Amino acid sequence: QVASDEFKNLLRKARLDDKVKAIVLRVNSPGGSVIASDVIWHEVTLAKKVKPVVVSMGDVAASGGYYISCAADSVFANAGTIT
Repeated sequence: QVASDEFKNLLRKARLDDKVKAIVLRVNSPGGSVIASDVIWHEVTLAKKVKPVVVSMGDVAASGGYYISCAADSVFANAGTIT
């Protein structure tokens, strides 16, 4: 489980680091808080303005997990991923 502020800070750090050429997120979440999802979505949106953001969906990427994934440049999911 990841707290939105902690995850937002990690995304921001990767976004601002010139050594990081792309960001890959593994999303495996049944959802969660609307506010937490929106905080993460916003940071993903900022990140994709400066470098590629790719999402890899796990078993579940529903609700908030789906929401933050939609902000990425590319999304990859298995046929059995619940979204």
